Amino acid sequence: MELSYLEYTPALSAASTLAAHAVVAGRVSAGPGLVLRRHATLRADGEAIRIGANAFFGVRATVHIADSVYPTIMGDDVTVGRYGLVHACTLADGVVVADAATVMDGAVVGAHALIMPGAVVPPRKTLAGGVVYAGSPAQPVRAIGRDELALWHAALRRESPLETSAATDLPAGDEQSSAQPPLIVRPQASFIAPTTIVAGTVELADDASIYFACVADAGDGRIAIDSRSNVQDNTFLVTSRARGDIVIGRDVTIGHNVRMGSASIGDRSLIGMSAIVGDGVVVEADACVGAGAQVAPGTRVPAGWIYAGRPARPFRELRPAEREGFADIVTVYAHYSDVYRSG
Repeated sequence: MELSYLEYTPALSAASTLAAHAVVAGRVSAGPGLVLRRHATLRADGEAIRIGANAFFGVRATVHIADSVYPTIMGDDVTVGRYGLVHACTLADGVVVADAATVMDGAVVGAHALIMPGAVVPPRKTLAGGVVYAGSPAQPVRAIGRDELALWHAALRRESPLETSAATDLPAGDEQSSAQPPLIVRPQASFIAPTTIVAGTVELADDASIYFACVADAGDGRIAIDSRSNVQDNTFLVTSRARGDIVIGRDVTIGHNVRMGSASIGDRSLIGMSAIVGDGVVVEADACVGAGAQVAPGTRVPAGWIYAGRPARPFRELRPAEREGFADIVTVYAHYSDVYRSG
C-alpha cells in the first residue's frame, strides 16, 4: 500500500517489492531493490525518509521520523530485521539492525555496523562503523568483518536470524491471537489505520488513533482508548477477560512496536517505543515507561516518574520539558489522524 500524506507521495523505484499489508506513506524516497515484508511500515508524514538501494525491511519493521525535527536517512544495502525500529536517525551503508532492535531519534550509526537483536541505540548517539553493538543502551562489543556481516544480512533477509535473545520472543505477527469478531465502538473523530488487526471489543473516544499494522486483540475482554491518545505503528495490545482489560487514558502516547498485555495507563503518560508491558501493570497519570523497557507483570509506575531498564525500575522523576514534549506528541498525532482520516 502506497499512501499520500498531504501533497507528499512516495517515490519508489519500479524495482521494489512490497508484501501484503506493507505500507509506505508520505515523503518516502527509495532506490532500486527495496523489499518490505508483511506489515513493514515506512511512514514519512512529518518529515522525510530517504533510503538508498537494496534496502530490506523484515516482518513488522517500522521506520518513522520526528515531526519537523529529524528525517530518517539510510544508505545502500541496509537490512532491518523483524520488528526492527528505525526512528528519526541516520544509518550509513551496509548497517544491520537485527530483530527487535531499535535506533532512536538523532542517532547516527556508521557504515557496516551490526545492532544486535533487542538492542536499543539511545537518542543522539553516534556509533562507529564496523562494530557490533548490543544491550540497552547499546554498547560496543567487538569489531565485525564484512564477511561475517554478510551472513547477518543474508540470514535476516531469509527470516532465519543467526542469534536471538529474550527481547526477540516475538508474536507470529500475521493474525490476531483470538478468534473473537471485531466490535469497534468509536466516534467519527477517531482513526484506525487500514492495516490494523482488530479482534473483540475495542472502544475509542474522540481523536483517539491506532496506527498502521497494529494488533488490538481484546479476546473476550475489552480495550478502551480515551480521547486524543495514540497507539503507534506495529504495536500489539493483546488481552482477554481472564487477564483483564487494557484501559488507556486521555492524551496518552503508546510508541511504535510496543507489546502490551492487560494494563491501566493513566492520563498524559507515555509508553516508549519497543517497550514490553506485562499483565496487570498500572502506569499512573503523567508517568513514563522508557524505550525498550520491560515492565514486569503487576508493576505500578508512580505518577511523575520514568521507569526504565530490563526489568524496568525507577529511573528519575519527569522534567517539565519532558511533560511538554509528551503533550506536543499528542497534538502532532491528532493532526496526523485528521489528515489520514480525511484522505
